Amino acid sequence: MKPGNWVVAAGTFLLLTTLTFGYGLWHTLVLDKREFCTVILHQRYDPKYALSDEQLFPLSQKCNASYDMVPAFVNPSIVLFLGLTILGAGAGVGAAVRRRRAAFPR
Repeated sequence: MKPGNWVVAAGTFLLLTTLTFGYGLWHTLVLDKREFCTVILHQRYDPKYALSDEQLFPLSQKCNASYDMVPAFVNPSIVLFLGLTILGAGAGVGAAVRRRRAAFPR
């Protein structure tokens, strides 16, 4: 495969990583967590879990011990797409190095 194709693949996976992270982050941005959990999601609000520290990875925003507002597929997808981005970038660099060595034989 050409190095340019690997760069396009890596860029696509980086875009998917960013979109998935944004989707998960969107689920953490609520103004009134108590009202959102009880009225919109019909979940019991437990301040013990809901007031825990919010973090950027893994994305999590809990209403109670058994319900997280961030969908379960978000964090594994971020890891998968980020790994594929790194593999694609590495393969692109490797293909470019091989192509350059083939162009200039010793």
